[in-house]
Amino acid sequence: MASMVVMLGGCSLKQSTQQNDTDASESIPLTNTTNSAKNQTEIFINKWLKSEQGLIITYIKESKQEDTDLVAGRDALSESLGLSMVYAINKNDERLFIENEETLIDFFIEKDGFVYWKLTESGEKEVTTNALVDDARIANALISASKLWEDDSYAHVAEVMTEYMFKNNVNQGSLVDYYDRKNKLASTDITLSYIDPEALENVAGDVTRNKQIAENTINILQNAPLKNGFYPKSYEVDKKAYHYDSQVNIVDQAIIAYHQAKAGESSDAFLEFIRQEMDNNGYINGMYDLNTKRPVVNYESPAVYSFLIMYLLEIDELSLANQIYQQMILLRDEDSSSPYYGGYSVTNGDTHVFDNILPLIAEQLLHEQ
Repeated sequence: MASMVVMLGGCSLKQSTQQNDTDASESIPLTNTTNSAKNQTEIFINKWLKSEQGLIITYIKESKQEDTDLVAGRDALSESLGLSMVYAINKNDERLFIENEETLIDFFIEKDGFVYWKLTESGEKEVTTNALVDDARIANALISASKLWEDDSYAHVAEVMTEYMFKNNVNQGSLVDYYDRKNKLASTDITLSYIDPEALENVAGDVTRNKQIAENTINILQNAPLKNGFYPKSYEVDKKAYHYDSQVNIVDQAIIAYHQAKAGESSDAFLEFIRQEMDNNGYINGMYDLNTKRPVVNYESPAVYSFLIMYLLEIDELSLANQIYQQMILLRDEDSSSPYYGGYSVTNGDTHVFDNILPLIAEQLLHEQ
């Protein structure tokens, strides 16, 4: 770490010898210049879900939220930034990745590696916590980018982040959801969908302590008992207790199944549930009752479908993945005369960024098959 030069506020958290071939003031779009159907969602995101500062915002419309622990309409999330980084790597687009990394440096990260999980639309910081899932995704993306484009500067940023994460986001020897920088307090819970074994092993690197913490955390996921075919929502590290939601959010289940699949676990009970729902109904609802397995909401979610596609591709269920993809794109605005052309699940002029960027990632992976 002594060889690093860490600078914020317009400069990169990189070695001082690093030179970017892209002007920091240049606007790098989330899309190329083509207007094909495949790229129309990218154009939609740039048009409706970017702030004047270039931050990816959560909703199109503004809304007020008094609780800073919750998301208001046009807040910018580190989660969205991380997903955009993943998308840039998958499409081998270093220009887009550079834009995302500059956003990380200029707005989200402190010099010690702490990353704010949420900013206002203008980039103001109103929270004092990070988010494990976002930090791990971003750090893993930086490591992948360093290998893909043979640029050690990305790995140096990841190193700063992971050093902070493994020092502070730890309780009872396991990683936990967040660290409160102001109160110097780590969470006592780990949400199971936050545990990505592949990412945690990558960011832990060769540091013995980090590897042990990552292993302890991954074991929480791998030892999780199913209840009626569903994974727990979270694990309380101090009480060593798993907790289940009475109303199961399928996006959480899909993320866990995807992470398990990348670690070699097929999640057979969940797969059978998804297959039956598609065979019987032709679609997946957003939430189900834990005990009856009946839907408790009547909406479909592009984010849910996206993670299901990723999961199914990972376990070579290509036919079912294609079936779900066809259902997902029914939620996309295909009217070329609409101002929201290419956007997913736009209702009353509003939509969530995850329902748009995640389909891009899933579609990209599907087309690579």
